[in-house]
Amino acid sequence: MKAKCAYFGKCSGCTLQQFPYVKQLHDKTRRVRSDLGSLLSKNAAAETAIVATAPSPSEHGYRTSGKLCLHEDELGRRSIGLYERGSKKVVDIPECSVHHPEINKLVQKLFGFGKKLPAKLYQHNKKGFQPNRLKFIVIRYCPDTREFGLILSHTGVDRTALKAWAAAINLPQTSLYESEMSPADEDLVVARSVNHLAGPETFRYRIGAHDFNIDPIAFFQANFSLVPAFIEAITAPHAGNVLLDLYGGFGTYSFSAAAKFRKVWTVEANPHSIRSAQELIDRMKVSNVQTSATSVEDFLKTIIKSPDAQSVTDIIVNPPRTGLSRHVIEGLKAPAFKELKRVTYVSCDLLTLQRDLRELVRSGHYKIDQVLPFDMFPQTDHIENIVRLLKLPSSRSPNPSSSLRK
Repeated sequence: MKAKCAYFGKCSGCTLQQFPYVKQLHDKTRRVRSDLGSLLSKNAAAETAIVATAPSPSEHGYRTSGKLCLHEDELGRRSIGLYERGSKKVVDIPECSVHHPEINKLVQKLFGFGKKLPAKLYQHNKKGFQPNRLKFIVIRYCPDTREFGLILSHTGVDRTALKAWAAAINLPQTSLYESEMSPADEDLVVARSVNHLAGPETFRYRIGAHDFNIDPIAFFQANFSLVPAFIEAITAPHAGNVLLDLYGGFGTYSFSAAAKFRKVWTVEANPHSIRSAQELIDRMKVSNVQTSATSVEDFLKTIIKSPDAQSVTDIIVNPPRTGLSRHVIEGLKAPAFKELKRVTYVSCDLLTLQRDLRELVRSGHYKIDQVLPFDMFPQTDHIENIVRLLKLPSSRSPNPSSSLRK
């Protein structure tokens, strides 16, 4: 079939637009069953334990988060889009078919023909650091509140000029940040230094009954149309005494599950995300959710040595693409969690998910109860997976030692 997007084949974003959506879903389900099927218990069939991939309500126009290259050639002609596959040549994409329409409108308002900018754009196809240029823009959008969060990455543009530009474009309900990149940030889209530039410091991101005040640096799922079902699938089996929400972001899973627990810990190292979670706790006067602004590794080391570990019945882990570290794997197997019954592993990378599940399952500590693939990114080969794990009773013995106790 003919791809809907005129830039398909050049742009590195979408890879599957030549296939009907029903085939995309079928192939993703088959891939997950192929990669994870061998890890199921002997009496479990892949066709029932690994369910069919949940479709996105929207096949196009679903992305409410985007990262775009800002480029100009030697003649000053602008290209706003993504890299061409296999190169640093930027494909100009005036209207991306998978971006939410409001994001496309905003890009044109900011960088369309004749728009005055505070500096020249980066020349991505040239080697070497180029100072005083605009390089990337990261856009976050919430359709329910119609509010934006933006990060403008640059290579040393004068802050006064940036502020004047922000005032001139007059974007209401937009939280605008700037990130200055150094030569050491060559492979990054956003540098480690990110500062508020204009507008509100946060924007409202609404999920169900909760309004989270977040800044553009906080991570959230890009497919807004699928987020409610995704969160429900993650939290549905969890109920008990204490829940650990590890890599918890700004607490979407924590607040969804809070009513079913005596206590919930939201553990997140990103200070921007954890600040948003704490703000909602304070504003809503939520008494049973507590935040921990630390790494998951350090949190586990601490709780495993305390009596609190014996009260933990449920854990959710949602690690970055690199998966779980050795310390976290050992923590999930720690005998200190005597009452632990359920772990849900949320993953955006099938390769690292397979690696970590192999360790957890073949060690005899867990078995896979169910795998739920979600098509968070239609038209691409990415798959988001929810894996429900059950702790095996024989693994709760206090005899084995854990390296995290040392």
